[in-house]
Amino acid sequence: MRFRMLRLVRMHGLPALLAVMAIAVAAAPAFAQVYTGRIDVLALDATGAVLPGVMVDVTGPQSSSLQTDSQGEAHFLNLPPGIYAVKAALQGFRDYTNPNVPVVAGGSVALRMAMRVGGVAEQVQVTAESPVIDTKKQTTTTSVTLEELQNIPSSRDPWVVMQTVPGIIVDRVNVGGAESGQQSNFTAKGSGRGEATWNIDGVPVTDMAATGATSTYFDFDAFQEISVTTGGSDPRSATPGVQLNFALKTGSDTVHGGGRVYFENESMQANNMPAALAAAIGGKSKKGNRTDQYADYGFDLGGPIKKGRAWAWGSFGKTDVRIRTLTDTLDRTILENYAFKTQVQMNSSTRAGFTYFRGDKLKFGRGASATRLDETTWNQTGPTSIYKGEVNLARSNLFLTGRVAYADMGFSLTPRGGLDKSVFIDDAGVVHNSYLFYSTKRPQKTGNVEGNFFKGKHELKFGYAYRKFPVDSITQWPGTKIETYHIGYPDLYAVIKRDHPSKTEGEYHNLYVGDTITFDRATLNVGVRWDYQTSSLLPISVQGVKGAPEVERLLPSLNAPGVDKALKYNTLTPRVGFSYALDDSRKTLLRASYSQFASQLGAADAGFVGVVNYSYLYYFAVDRNGNGTAEFNEILFNLGRDGYYGVDINNP
Repeated sequence: MRFRMLRLVRMHGLPALLAVMAIAVAAAPAFAQVYTGRIDVLALDATGAVLPGVMVDVTGPQSSSLQTDSQGEAHFLNLPPGIYAVKAALQGFRDYTNPNVPVVAGGSVALRMAMRVGGVAEQVQVTAESPVIDTKKQTTTTSVTLEELQNIPSSRDPWVVMQTVPGIIVDRVNVGGAESGQQSNFTAKGSGRGEATWNIDGVPVTDMAATGATSTYFDFDAFQEISVTTGGSDPRSATPGVQLNFALKTGSDTVHGGGRVYFENESMQANNMPAALAAAIGGKSKKGNRTDQYADYGFDLGGPIKKGRAWAWGSFGKTDVRIRTLTDTLDRTILENYAFKTQVQMNSSTRAGFTYFRGDKLKFGRGASATRLDETTWNQTGPTSIYKGEVNLARSNLFLTGRVAYADMGFSLTPRGGLDKSVFIDDAGVVHNSYLFYSTKRPQKTGNVEGNFFKGKHELKFGYAYRKFPVDSITQWPGTKIETYHIGYPDLYAVIKRDHPSKTEGEYHNLYVGDTITFDRATLNVGVRWDYQTSSLLPISVQGVKGAPEVERLLPSLNAPGVDKALKYNTLTPRVGFSYALDDSRKTLLRASYSQFASQLGAADAGFVGVVNYSYLYYFAVDRNGNGTAEFNEILFNLGRDGYYGVDINNP
């Protein structure tokens, strides 16, 4: 695959239409709602003629009823993953029943129902497996079902799931949950982590201040399914990177639930460190980094509020990971997750729902190492809270979905040593007293409308989405704002640091339209996507540093104006896909696709045009009072500055 640069946007594509040819002999999800699936029914009589007016009932995690149209088709979209039963009835024909139709996130089941002439009391029950090859496939997607999530032993986080997906390379192995609560770096098919997108039940939770990262962490048992897309020609796909979609469980007419408890501690793990290495690395334990304790517990419960009309589901999960470092310092990570979901069937064609998700990461001792003592590590707090409302409207040939969501994102890093002590690094490179403080608020507002319209051989797809993502962050050094380095104690090197606030805002619009045209064994997908992305610098103020006349002159308080739309991407990208079934059973498919994508523009990328930068002054000093830190009255101003950074000396 070739990479091209067009202004500030990276485009992915091939010089010719034929980009990828693959022979598929296993299940593969298709173009659909990214966290849901669909069933496409075609009703035929014994001669192969289409049957309009057949009443089709689909029951499972979600139930729905439609009549086949003039083409003998009925389309059930936006279905939560799970096993569905399909029943069909038409006067003068035997009833049709298929009790085992599996639906996966992002997948499409093409169900051909052969209706036989007979009495109204007769029934044809299909016991064979449903088709597993989808001729309308537009993406390369791996769906990990509930059974796989629960029954395959793993360290229970999304990055471990990604390790099982073909084409993805992850930078670490999570052994026994030791890396749970940490975000791994990963890449797939030439696209880096910055192109990745994260979604929960159709709500984007990608951290646009750290593009490609997720803004929250997850309860593994809250998901019905996880789907991972690594490519394709789907016009809904914003980037060429890995797309992760998490489908939360739902309520249904059957009460269902479960609970779990996982536990391990240091006594359950082996130590293969040679004695010579243990002696060489030092530390109190002579054991290196290791798991002190791991605990994971939680439950979920769902069922009907009113059967056939309203349902609810909720979950709670907690993961407690405790790691001992080389110096025997405890690095503790706690993940707490709550989720609640309710749905109401307002009438035969309209369904509404509300989802709440809260994910919090509490980390005690973040940054612990041989050179970061306990008081210089951070306590990290969140959380991320997501609120989503959704309405689905279904007709025989039209399906519309509208969503609005608000995500309250952000976190803080507070040094365990407090904000009243200045930081110093001794001659051995060990940090003492405290460390920097960081806080960031990243709320996100989103809204989107998507639609599918069926007409003959055509399925038209269209959608519009809007997102606003402000970022308000600040970095502060504690105490006197002086970071001190020992350079042969009591000689010191003093770095005076002004606080660094940052306020930016990302705004994103996208519009897509596509058509899936079916010709018996052949399917042609064509589409185009428009992305408009901006990053703006907002007005900002920063407090100056007090303590010495020269410092107050060079690091004063500042008020800086904003720059609207400092960066702007405006791109139009084509998507084309083709598939052909080589036999009537559709067990072997030939596929080809050509796609271009625009890179993600980070909400904080406009920060580079700001006049309020990281600003430092460098001086020599001598510790006269023996506290290890440079005070303003100990700085050797008579020697002049040794240097500066981020400061206009002539116009500070």
